[in-house]
Amino acid sequence: MRRERDDHGAKERFSFLSSFFLRRLHEIAEQLYAPLLKEDVVRMEEAEEEILRYYAQKKSGLQDVYSYYGEQWDYFYQVAEADDAHFLGMLQRARSVLSRFYAATELDVEYYVEQLARHARSSARWQALRRRFMEKWQALLEAREVDFQMKHIGRLCEDYYRMVDGRMRVLRDKGRGGGGFSPRLVWLQLTCSPELRMKIKQLAQVMRNSELIRDLDRALGRKEADEARLYQAVNGKIPVELLRPATHSDIAGITEGNNLNSLLPVEYCYLSDKVLEGVFYRRYVERKLAVFDGVSRRVEQVEASSRRGIDLASHAQKGSFVVCVDTSGSMRGERELLAKAVVLSLALKADCMHRRCRVVLFSNQVEVIEVQDLYKDLSLLEAFLCNAFHGGSDMTCAMQEAVGALLRDDYLYADLLWVSDFELPPLGLAWRKRIMDLKQREVRVYAVAFGNNVESSYLDLADRVWRSSVGLE
Repeated sequence: MRRERDDHGAKERFSFLSSFFLRRLHEIAEQLYAPLLKEDVVRMEEAEEEILRYYAQKKSGLQDVYSYYGEQWDYFYQVAEADDAHFLGMLQRARSVLSRFYAATELDVEYYVEQLARHARSSARWQALRRRFMEKWQALLEAREVDFQMKHIGRLCEDYYRMVDGRMRVLRDKGRGGGGFSPRLVWLQLTCSPELRMKIKQLAQVMRNSELIRDLDRALGRKEADEARLYQAVNGKIPVELLRPATHSDIAGITEGNNLNSLLPVEYCYLSDKVLEGVFYRRYVERKLAVFDGVSRRVEQVEASSRRGIDLASHAQKGSFVVCVDTSGSMRGERELLAKAVVLSLALKADCMHRRCRVVLFSNQVEVIEVQDLYKDLSLLEAFLCNAFHGGSDMTCAMQEAVGALLRDDYLYADLLWVSDFELPPLGLAWRKRIMDLKQREVRVYAVAFGNNVESSYLDLADRVWRSSVGLE
């Protein structure tokens, strides 16, 4: 009858409570986040991270819940292990406490005390009463403990439900109600610092009102350009012959092959015999099965790719974004605000398209921010987005960093964007050649230029240039 509450039993019970709690959290998240998961506003791994974060915060409290009935169990075991000579006395001392815990309809302590006092301890009746009382007490104590634990977990799950439901309302109302926020951006900033949230709110308004950013969003990484790349990749120069079977309604004879749709019935006989089954499979691999031959076949000349399959797969992938941003003092003010909005918009686009975004910040020094997962890496942009631009302009190190990255295999077919006032020294011939080589590798180069006094040696290399008069007197 004794319930084992040693270390192993305690760990087992606590593990059950923890697993049950975590399972309920997953069920709630799956129910509430389902529409956003489908729309890719929230991703499964992000929802999972949020669940585990809440679980980790509340899990320690489960240990206290598990221990809440510890004193009652300790006394239960003392009574259960007592010999017959001391059992009745212990029960008499505990009856006032037990009467407060349990109604007479559940456990009538007075009745059992009275009945036990009437019979001899050695009698079968006395032993049966003791056994019956302890069984009922144990069952009630177990039920009370489980109910207490489940109610506590229920309250934690209700709190989690309210938290997630509140976030859902924010995503619906704020994310889809305009204000420059996309639902994805609203979700991403939920875990940001207050300072970064305020800055994102400001930049979201710029993103909403800027035609330049909307145009950038349409141009960079657009579907039509990626399809054009894929077309160029498969449009090779090696002629091949394609054999295209038509309907085999005009059988011309019998030939060898492994087309199971044209197989002669006699060939199936091999499969009916275990000894000959291996012969069938060997002839199938060698294309020597007897099959019907048809006249209705055409031979066409087509253009096949000169690239390997691995190259086609690379072309089909969408490349990363590399953004060089001028953070010098001449970019302060409205230019700075628009430049930050451009970077935030592009990082958001890269996130939605499952691309990487490499941001190269340059003034007197160069800083590189690699954003691979905006949900985790948004905080990396905090210093850039929240701090003011300052210092001079040195594009050389930024060019070296950007070109070096674009020459790597993991940045094939990337888009390069320059954001600057381009009040810079002319671009040297060596750098011009490197950029032209990148364009031969199908890197697309874009530029956002502020002001009128721009250095044209940069813009001449760009596939497209957006000019902005923001910040001019």
